[in-house]
Amino acid sequence: MNEVEYVRMYEAEEIHWWYVALHELILSFVVLECRDKPLNILDVGCGTGRLCQMMSEYGEVSGCDRSGISVAYCRKRNLSSVFRADLNTVVLQSDFYDVITSIDVLCHRAIKDDVTILKKLYTALKPSGILILNLPAYESLRGTHDAAVHTERRYSKSDLVSVMTETGFVVEKATYRLLFLFLPVLIYRLFKRLFLRHGGAKEVLSDVSMPSAVINRALLGLGRIENLFIKRYSMPFGTSVFAVGRKPL
Repeated sequence: MNEVEYVRMYEAEEIHWWYVALHELILSFVVLECRDKPLNILDVGCGTGRLCQMMSEYGEVSGCDRSGISVAYCRKRNLSSVFRADLNTVVLQSDFYDVITSIDVLCHRAIKDDVTILKKLYTALKPSGILILNLPAYESLRGTHDAAVHTERRYSKSDLVSVMTETGFVVEKATYRLLFLFLPVLIYRLFKRLFLRHGGAKEVLSDVSMPSAVINRALLGLGRIENLFIKRYSMPFGTSVFAVGRKPL
């Protein structure tokens, strides 16, 4: 990911509607796993650490990321249990975690084989532990944001369910997210692809930015309403795909 994107992420994670809505959805599934003792939680590809910070209410949280910049920003959030690791080579303790989260990581160009990584995460989970995934959806939505954050692959819901099932997970929830953004984003990115040109030598920046306070509140409200539906139903399409898989006993 381009260095400037880490700065944007760190500055936006606590207030940008996209992060807030997604984090609230993830936490709604994490809290269901809390019983009579704290959870052991791992955030794989933890970025600048806001999700780790939020999940710490529910147990012992660790995070890992391939980028030293990410780890440095996590330190700014006073997260001490974050370590630098390449998922392709890292060795995780078997049957150790109750919850593993992985947000827009399997899609990254540095991931050599997503099925291999899923198997590694499956092994690291305790029996009955859960994996929570969020990934970009549909190749037709590919844009400059993908280039900026080094997205190699986008997923359909059926693709994601297939690789999770192949790994051994029982998929308890699989849905698209942000249905209300699908058509605007599709039109916008098709327009940019057809009519705008970017020089090859110029650093590509994300097309995601902080909206005005009014628009941010409105989009967060829509995201929260959609979260309520997602807990009971599945969205037929969207800009992201979200899944929760459980390791059988």
